[in-house]
Amino acid sequence: MKVDAFMPSEPRFFLLQTGASLGTVSGHIFRLAIAWWCLQVTHSAATFSSLVAISVAAEIYLKPFLASFGDRFNRIKFIIVCQFAVSGIITLFCLASYLGYFNLVAITSGLVVMSAISSVREPTIMGLIPDLVAEGEVTQAISHRSTINSLIMLIGPVIAASLISLFSAGVALYISALVYASSCIAFIILWFKYDVDTVSTGEKESWFYKTKGAFKAIYHVKSELHIALISSVINLTMFPFFSVTIPYWISTELKLPATYLGAFEFSFALGLIASSLYINAFVRAWAGRLKNVLFGFVLLGSSVMAIVLMGNIYMSILLAFFCGMAFIFINVNLSTLRSTATPRNYRTRMSAMAGFLSSLANPFGVAIAGWYISLLGVVPFTVISGAVVVLIAPVILCSFHLRRALSLDEVEMKGYYEKTYPDAFYKRGQQKQDA
Repeated sequence: MKVDAFMPSEPRFFLLQTGASLGTVSGHIFRLAIAWWCLQVTHSAATFSSLVAISVAAEIYLKPFLASFGDRFNRIKFIIVCQFAVSGIITLFCLASYLGYFNLVAITSGLVVMSAISSVREPTIMGLIPDLVAEGEVTQAISHRSTINSLIMLIGPVIAASLISLFSAGVALYISALVYASSCIAFIILWFKYDVDTVSTGEKESWFYKTKGAFKAIYHVKSELHIALISSVINLTMFPFFSVTIPYWISTELKLPATYLGAFEFSFALGLIASSLYINAFVRAWAGRLKNVLFGFVLLGSSVMAIVLMGNIYMSILLAFFCGMAFIFINVNLSTLRSTATPRNYRTRMSAMAGFLSSLANPFGVAIAGWYISLLGVVPFTVISGAVVVLIAPVILCSFHLRRALSLDEVEMKGYYEKTYPDAFYKRGQQKQDA
């Protein structure tokens, strides 16, 4: 089986990913520059953490209420509008930095608006992918996207930290603005050069009706509802594991320097890249999509438990690689199902609803992780978290809807939700339209 994750067959997808990647690089530079600027002025970690928490909460909880806009308008034009809005906000931050003007309320407001835009832009990009690649190539396109995002995860913080250390937070903000402007240009070229994505149904539906339709769709599409509920449990345990437990374990219990945490994250990112490029495609071709996903949950949970049970930091760093592999086994296959099987005029809303439900518990997971660690200790808490992930595999096997959907090949997935769950997308008795 030939897999070439770096050479997508469609130039349209290449332009989409180029624009998205430049935006992500800009985002890394922007976030670190804002963090540095904020901490330099306020000298308060509590103030900065509150600012971040507010912006993250805005992105999570606004998703289902803004997603309908991504299905209402031409997706490429809508993404361009989002890009210019964010570019304008970054420019205002640059102007404020140049003038030496720091206002915490204004900065928080700007970050909240950017988070709100991101909450609808990212699902819109995912909803556009099936329109830009040939039939049967959605999995490869999403794998390509995961590979590039993983590379950016590796180099983005390095670029941002280098710019700040060599120059200043202000200069980093200016460069962030220039990179983001390049992202806008890529999307404009995509819009002018290729005539795609004319929304054909539902343009005149109201915001309320479309938002209500998103909740209705994910409730009736049982496979997506089950995926979202399973993902929320995974995020409840894994989000605090990587953001709280591992840093605490390495710094406090193992008493090791931050370089080991960096090595752990580097190994995790390498696992993401290797799996996105070749390993996931090989396992899927050999075992099928359903077993590929099941193996991902078992591998992830087992690796998490082994990381703390081994008690050896070098083995833990190696196991982080397998955690990264497992994430791709799960995420790429489930994202392919959602993007391919969902009707075209519901893709953005379905993606946003899945993201909303799956990340709904993230803030609570982080909040309770510290309390459970202090009560149980790192090792028992992590073993319980890993065991929960492993037990997801039999739960999937108990879901007839998930078993059936994940047993389809990519061509069979096209339009699957519309044919299997018509009540999710149409009123009873309504004449079905070509979505």
